[in-house]
Amino acid sequence: MNKKIGREAMILQKRRKEMGMTQTDVAGQVGIQLQQYQLYEYGKRKVSSSSMLLGLRLCAVLELDPYELIFEKSTDWVKKVRKL
Repeated sequence: MNKKIGREAMILQKRRKEMGMTQTDVAGQVGIQLQQYQLYEYGKRKVSSSSMLLGLRLCAVLELDPYELIFEKSTDWVKKVRKL
């Protein structure tokens, strides 16, 4: 894949590989179709634009901190919440 992928997609790919899982493994444990998971990992769909439940399931399966996946800096989420 030549196209530059986003930060979220890179985190998902890296973590999945660190855990020795396939895309099929992750999709199955999250409860989504393989093709849907691939959209996240290839950067065509963002976890931050999906439902909270799906995002939390992905984070649980891949043992990721949701704040670190969604927000680039740990304090960014506080700034975003305060703007609401």
